Amino acid sequence: MTALLLGLAALLSAAFGIHMMRRYQKRHAPFYLWWSISFLLYAAAFLMEALTVAHNWQRIWEYQVYIAASAGLVGAMSVGTTHLALPGSRWARGYALYFVAAEAALITFSLLFPPALTGTWQQLNAGQHGIVGATQAVYILLSAVGGPIVVLGSLWSWWKTRRYYTLLIAAGALVPSLAGTLASQGSTTALFPLLNVVGLVLIFLGYVYSKSPVARAQDRPLLVVRNRIS
Repeated sequence: MTALLLGLAALLSAAFGIHMMRRYQKRHAPFYLWWSISFLLYAAAFLMEALTVAHNWQRIWEYQVYIAASAGLVGAMSVGTTHLALPGSRWARGYALYFVAAEAALITFSLLFPPALTGTWQQLNAGQHGIVGATQAVYILLSAVGGPIVVLGSLWSWWKTRRYYTLLIAAGALVPSLAGTLASQGSTTALFPLLNVVGLVLIFLGYVYSKSPVARAQDRPLLVVRNRIS
């Protein structure tokens, strides 16, 4: 059951990634590109989890792909969020370069120092025992920095635009964190993919509607009020 849910989550993530890539091709906004990359990395991470539920991460290459994808999806998402919150800024471009360099380092270290897979499926899924040494240091840099940026960046975007859909991005980013915490504590594995799918859908809806014509139409009354006040 858990493997099936993870497989469906991988398909859903891939569909979201393709949708965002099509939006990028039409509008050429950088955040759509980075969000599409994030969803495709989501798909890769979910696929590796689906393949390894039955045999508890016994194939090292699958765990190496999972390491790169699980940290990269947070990093790519946070790069997209910086482009949403700070469009066209040097900070957004500089952070994108930081992400690319850190992701390349993570892949390199995971290949040079293959993980020793010990522990339960839940522990390995939470990064315990398997992600160690230099790989762990870079992994933390990507996930620990990227996660807060996604939440704070979406909150900042909401503060500037009052588009309430951007709050869904923050909520969606927090739900998988809760899922990972529960999984690391030995909670039922079926709960992990369900919570991740919920978070994934919330993030996708936040991305779609935060820049949709509907959201812009809802902004107009607020802009009129601001203009009258000023």
